[in-house]
Amino acid sequence: MKVNLSDLFSEVFKHHSKDEANSIFIAGTKTTTPALADVSDEWAKPWLFSRILLGFLIAFAVLLYMAVNFDNSNAIPGLILVGAFAVPFSGLVFFFEADAFKDVSLFEVIKVFFIGGIFSMVVTLFLYQFVSFSTTSQITGVLTLKDSLSIGLVEELGKVLIITYFISQLNVKHILDGILIGAAVGAGFAAFETAGYIYNAGAEQLIEVAILRGWSAVGGHLVWAAIAGGALMVVKRDQPFKFSQLLDTRFLVFFVLAVVMHAAWDWDVTILGSDYLKLILLIVVAWIVVFVLMSAGLKEIMHLKQRAQV
Repeated sequence: MKVNLSDLFSEVFKHHSKDEANSIFIAGTKTTTPALADVSDEWAKPWLFSRILLGFLIAFAVLLYMAVNFDNSNAIPGLILVGAFAVPFSGLVFFFEADAFKDVSLFEVIKVFFIGGIFSMVVTLFLYQFVSFSTTSQITGVLTLKDSLSIGLVEELGKVLIITYFISQLNVKHILDGILIGAAVGAGFAAFETAGYIYNAGAEQLIEVAILRGWSAVGGHLVWAAIAGGALMVVKRDQPFKFSQLLDTRFLVFFVLAVVMHAAWDWDVTILGSDYLKLILLIVVAWIVVFVLMSAGLKEIMHLKQRAQV
């Protein structure tokens, strides 16, 4: 795997026109999906996601100013929504830009974001009925390793089941497409879950929770689900989906990694006494895994082109 981060994000600080943005948004239709010969096997250079994130941040700052300086409670719902959606949705746009095949439209991606995100939460709540937590967590609220592993397994499995549905329904065939579909489900899950956490935090901790869950969302559900989606496509490719594919070692290795990272995230342990250090380390590890899968997706393009020339 060779990825140069400075090159990957080299377009972020350059000027781009509205026409360039519009050309990105219209990708994935019958008339805008490129032929295989025109699909690039080089690393994409996403930039539009940064503009969307900046828009969210400006909106959050203005809403925060309204809430604090004018004591305007009408700004609170906006703070919750913007704080919850900013990073997951912007991250999703990053994966949309990075999908070299450009064969999944923004309409489909947004549909997966909302419907997939909500239904993955429904499936997760259903699965939680079959899980019991330790007495320690019930009394003190401190999660043991077993508790954390249970949470990781249930929530990642809930998302995977929805990911498999949309991968089958959209008939995607490539690793980069799987990463995008997984990211859409994970981003939706993250946004709606975070909105709930911010709401339940109350007025005193609302801003603190919004900021913490906001920046840390860059390495949470968004990327764990992207990993699962990409790993599933490593196995499935252009074949019809079968549940037996979920038992393939190539998928299970990445799925277990996502579960373990999720469990470590929730587990009440620190690194050198710092929760933040633990989160940052897990974010870095998660993105390394994502880049490994994205690299495999680019190699897939090369192999498809070579096969087409035979």
